[in-house]
Amino acid sequence: GMRAIAFLLVLGAHTDILSFGWVGLQLFFVLSGFLITGILLRMKNSLGKREYFTKFYGRRFLRIFPLYYFYLFLLFGVNFMAPNMGFKPLINEFGGKFWTQFWPSVFYIYDFFHTTIAFEHSRFFTHLWSLSVEEQFYILWPLILFLTPKTQLKKLFTGAIILGPLMRGLIYLIYTYFRAPFMIDMPDVAIYAMPFSHIDAFAFGAYASQFEIP
Repeated sequence: GMRAIAFLLVLGAHTDILSFGWVGLQLFFVLSGFLITGILLRMKNSLGKREYFTKFYGRRFLRIFPLYYFYLFLLFGVNFMAPNMGFKPLINEFGGKFWTQFWPSVFYIYDFFHTTIAFEHSRFFTHLWSLSVEEQFYILWPLILFLTPKTQLKKLFTGAIILGPLMRGLIYLIYTYFRAPFMIDMPDVAIYAMPFSHIDAFAFGAYASQFEIP
């Protein structure tokens, strides 16, 4: 039910029906923190080190990678066929910017690419930034939880919740006052796309999965 609400909010944002539809994406991140943390801690208690990592990453691989890379494979094919189709909007969309959009998507770093001057909005690629954020969470969170003693989990989650707003403030300062030539000249876009800005959303879900909310 929560996923359905989150989906409708995101849909409302992309169709310009809801100005607050971005909340849906944050809800997805909270749900990921909630579900993944519960799964990982149960696996940590019941499996050895090797099984803990191989089973989790193996399941994530089978669940995400096939469909994701099949989508990129289709875009790869359309890019070669577009000039022969004679459909100008498609040719313009898959023009010279295709490869600059394609490679960050392949390596799940589109969120970082989104904050550079090389970024151009694309109907086919831009939405992949949030999947990059999710994938980076899947890669790092299992290791963090494995290394954190059970008695320190509450401190970990609380610290990450506090860290989120601090990271958003830091990104704003960097992109406003210390911007390098390759950085986009829009601090608000950088804040929203950077994975560090969403630490508190994942951590809030993780906290809720293990402890009562005061």
